[in-house]
Amino acid sequence: MLSFFDYPTSAPQDTDRAPTAEVLLPDASEADWTTILEFTRARRLGAGQTVLAADGPGGSLYLVLEGTIEVVAPPGRFGRSRPAGRLEAGAVVGEVSFFDGEPRSMGVRAVTAAALAEMTHGDFENLFAAHPDLGRRLLMDLGRILAGRLRRAEAGGRAAYPSGVPGDRPPGPAPGTRP
Repeated sequence: MLSFFDYPTSAPQDTDRAPTAEVLLPDASEADWTTILEFTRARRLGAGQTVLAADGPGGSLYLVLEGTIEVVAPPGRFGRSRPAGRLEAGAVVGEVSFFDGEPRSMGVRAVTAAALAEMTHGDFENLFAAHPDLGRRLLMDLGRILAGRLRRAEAGGRAAYPSGVPGDRPPGPAPGTRP
């Protein structure tokens, strides 16, 4: 069953790119990407290296430029982590903590040698100030990717909103009643 933070697990059709639904700015030009990358910091990782630690600080997102990374759920009851999905070049990771500033909900490690581009809040603000249209497109596309993950979670039957929100309860009889 999917959760809001689940990542795609199916292999992409093109081994150099993530599935289209997960590709950030799939219609961006080479010039757009050159501009975006001017507002990031490059990170190169070897296979097995940690990109992000679960519960680590938030505030930045990562664009996958090369290689394959694996999103890993934090250890469960029995102290074991479980893979939540793999991301290929063209994907983005860390966007939830980028938006809410909360600690990372998942860990991420490189499956193969990987190149990533890190963008902080300050980097995004600088991009938006210098190139407002490109900044707006980036922001809207991050929203599209998050909305797609939310829709997949909803289709999988998981609650996508915290309990306590008026009208937000799982389908079925009300608590304390019989079916």
